[in-house]
Amino acid sequence: QRQQQQQQQGVPEADMTEDETPNNLVGLKMIILHPICILLISVPLGLASSYLSWGPAWTFWLNFIALMPLAKILGDATEELAASIGNDAITGLLNASFGNAVELIVAIQSLRAGLLSVVKCSLLGSVLSNILLVLGTAFLLGGLTPGKVGQRRFCSFNDSGSFTDRYVGLEKEQKFPVKGALVSMAMLLFSCMSFALPTIFNARPTDDFEAVLTVSRIGAWIVMSSYLAFLVFQLFTHRKTLTKEENALGVVSWGLASMPIHTSEGEDDCEENSSEEAASLTRWFAFGLMALTTIVVSVNSEFMVDAIESVVKECGIPQNFIGIILLPVAGNACEHASAIRFAMQDRPGLAIGIAVGSSTQVALLIVPVSVVVGWFLDQPMNLDFGCLHTAVVTLSILVVLTLLLDGRANWLKGYILICLYVFISVLYWWVPTDEISDRGWEL
Repeated sequence: QRQQQQQQQGVPEADMTEDETPNNLVGLKMIILHPICILLISVPLGLASSYLSWGPAWTFWLNFIALMPLAKILGDATEELAASIGNDAITGLLNASFGNAVELIVAIQSLRAGLLSVVKCSLLGSVLSNILLVLGTAFLLGGLTPGKVGQRRFCSFNDSGSFTDRYVGLEKEQKFPVKGALVSMAMLLFSCMSFALPTIFNARPTDDFEAVLTVSRIGAWIVMSSYLAFLVFQLFTHRKTLTKEENALGVVSWGLASMPIHTSEGEDDCEENSSEEAASLTRWFAFGLMALTTIVVSVNSEFMVDAIESVVKECGIPQNFIGIILLPVAGNACEHASAIRFAMQDRPGLAIGIAVGSSTQVALLIVPVSVVVGWFLDQPMNLDFGCLHTAVVTLSILVVLTLLLDGRANWLKGYILICLYVFISVLYWWVPTDEISDRGWEL
């Protein structure tokens, strides 16, 4: 399997190895020799654009594009470090800590610049893009792609015509485990409550901004504790309970990490999905790559954030649209591609694990961490996300929950989610830019 991946990445046969000892050079080639890494040219150009006075538009877009390959490299380095450690619990914690590192870095840089609305919009946008755009596209393409013979246990057909088998998945439904998905959706609804209650509190006619800020900071610790409990539940106390249904389908789909499980039947068909592959990088090399990439992401995101206000004024792009629609694309581009690829391979459980798991991580970890970091930076970051934004994310989560209840996916469900995301995008193009007032974030 590793040799096939190396051949696809263009690694010479002489560099391929069957030895279990990681070869850092080969591993780095596998990470760098990827089509999206061509965009790494934007990293130095984005930095140069500011010093050479190319204008805020060039600075914003070049640094925005630079975040896409950097997010991919950071994710790959995290996976390699987890594989080198070889412990499921530590793997889950690493994914929890670095799975959405780009979103956290952009949030911190925006907090330093005092752009609280950008922080809130980008975090909400990350949740929406994962559960609507990513999941919707995965369901749409997965439902229309003809199923492979070896993967038919993950999908069902009510039509055996040759046209179905060769061109498009007519009458096709994909099957996925429900328990893990519903636990993650329940956690997302809990996060909506943490947004809604401070928002309603701050909507009172009296001046309660300081009280709302205090409630938000205390609530942030409570929400983070719930995410810690979520980790313990999935990784320790109820791991076997959650995997019973997944084992029957042949795949385990967690909110933190997705890994295939081999069964006695069809083991050869699942060979390509094995997660027990040895690491391609040594532990310290992977850690160094993570550290270096994090530093570069911090620098590029700082230049991008500094240019946002000028881009809003000069280019006429609404700040809400930048935060909710554009910024999540940079941080989640590779996750989007992975989820769609898994769905087209008739592995919808993995696609849901990526999309819903990432949203859960942002809502329960990155959002409260942003509130706490704002506290230390003396920025009034609170959990009042505004009535409109809270309503949008809550209703979106309810729609997704309804579509996941039966454990089946088809192209119509995907189309509904994509239509909802497009409608929200149009909405935020026309919503006026939020402003920070004495009462906080009012929209």
